[in-house]
Amino acid sequence: MEEKMKLLCQAGVIDEDIFRGMLQVIDDLETRWGRPLPEEQGWMAIAHMANALMRSRRGEIIAPLGEDFLQEIAASGELPRLRRLNDGLLAKFSVRLHPNEEGYLLANLFGLSPQQRH
Repeated sequence: MEEKMKLLCQAGVIDEDIFRGMLQVIDDLETRWGRPLPEEQGWMAIAHMANALMRSRRGEIIAPLGEDFLQEIAASGELPRLRRLNDGLLAKFSVRLHPNEEGYLLANLFGLSPQQRH
């Protein structure tokens, strides 16, 4: 995953500080969950977070995640834990994430959570 992130940085898709912060995010998640991130779904979540931070830095705004997805996460009882985790990960960056991005990041973390993996 580090090599893929490096390619995004070298191509100018993400800035150097986002690259460094995302390496910390990967390490934090793998340490927290005691296992490597799943290759495909993990990369999708990491790439989305990096791109969300870059969109926010550039002032680009996307539509928020549909409320039905957030209600599904809330119904699982995991929303408060995922919000704390997401906030902790985002604290590594000087970029303030646009609020419309949060639901997507929470959905990705929900899908990656060991409780959701079979």
